Amino acid sequence: MIRDAILVGSAQAVCEAWDARAAWAPASLGVRGAVLVGPGDAPVALISRAPIWDALELNAAQASSLILVDPPADGAAKRAVLTRAAEAGLKCFVLVSGKLRRMRLDDLIGRALGDVDFARIRDVVAGKRVLVTGGGGSIGGELARRIATLGPARLTLLDSSEHNLYRIGLELPDSVQVLADIRDASSVGRWFAKERPEIVFHAAALKQVPMVEAFPSEGILTNVVGLQNVAEAARGCGADMIFVSTDKAVDPSGLMGASKRLGEIYCQALDRAGPERAVSVRLGNVLGSAGSVTPIFERQLADGGPLTVTDPDVTRFFVTIPQAADALLQAAAVGLTAEPRGSVLVIEMGEALPVVELAREVVRLEGLRPDIDVPIIFTGLRAGEKLHEALVASDEWQEADPAPGVSAVASPARALEDVLAAIDGLTALAREGANDKIAAALFAAIGASAAADRVRAG
Repeated sequence: MIRDAILVGSAQAVCEAWDARAAWAPASLGVRGAVLVGPGDAPVALISRAPIWDALELNAAQASSLILVDPPADGAAKRAVLTRAAEAGLKCFVLVSGKLRRMRLDDLIGRALGDVDFARIRDVVAGKRVLVTGGGGSIGGELARRIATLGPARLTLLDSSEHNLYRIGLELPDSVQVLADIRDASSVGRWFAKERPEIVFHAAALKQVPMVEAFPSEGILTNVVGLQNVAEAARGCGADMIFVSTDKAVDPSGLMGASKRLGEIYCQALDRAGPERAVSVRLGNVLGSAGSVTPIFERQLADGGPLTVTDPDVTRFFVTIPQAADALLQAAAVGLTAEPRGSVLVIEMGEALPVVELAREVVRLEGLRPDIDVPIIFTGLRAGEKLHEALVASDEWQEADPAPGVSAVASPARALEDVLAAIDGLTALAREGANDKIAAALFAAIGASAAADRVRAG
């Protein structure tokens, strides 16, 4: 609960917030004064003034919190404000559309997809039967929420988690919930034949690098065999498919990324074979998704720290859950009609950010100072992890951008029958539980150089 705060923003924004405070401010809130950015006067005590956001001085503020009444649009500027606030022991709140809330990590990190063509997206989705695998998960659930507002003829959410499916069903009661496992070809085929989707978003997967590294057979059965089951069922009913991939598929070092790269190669071959489309979309790390690093940091902070980061130099590309959903819808709108076939769509995510900085922002959001109030320690890279991810592989080339904020990359074409033969071999190994043989077979399937790199890495 906020009891004493300072208002921060332009003089006009501070005046407007002050006049409307009955609508957004709790009765217990006391405003100590204002820090103004730029010229002008405010109806509360002036604590300090700065010419621009980056020059704010907050150490003189005798309060517990600051409220940004017109937050800067740029994430870097917000991070600079947050750093100064944490140094002064202040928690940050933002006033957005007349509502007051805590500043969140997704205010600071991630890049909005440029010029999302919602009219075109609606034209693609409206009146269509749409199915989302992993529909109760973080990305699949947000995607389902967006699709539900676009006038689909039928929205089907397929998930193997009873809890997730029940929860999303309560939220979207007009959707159809299907409890099924993508690893079960008969079940998937039966449900697809019943629901007859026209567009399929395939978001179900095993996504945790260490878990797939520890359980290679399960990674293949879900990420490769499960994809094949969904793709074949989609083609059986004439549906186009969007496959949710990851930047970890680019020159992968781990089994999770390699399984996703094989999925991309398979979809590229399917897309070239037609007539249905099979379009892969690469996303970076999704902030706040199940198993992502940010909830771990938040739990560690709630326990008093320390926060753990694998390596001080490790960087990642980040998108928020809403940005990921926008990207997938944008990909459906442009990718399902794009030519030539066989490309992978890559979402513009800006610069890769150091993960240690993400940890520091989590600490600062609580008005605390990283490395002083809360320690950050380094634990070493986990099996299958790289220091830095990339968006385009060494054997890929960029084609004409199909939409703002979306790039298309291509790689040498692979014959569908060759890809299917590799998948059959991996499937046999996975069903035998031959975990010690899967890495070599998987990396050979996506390219001999990748296999050699992994062997050299030990």
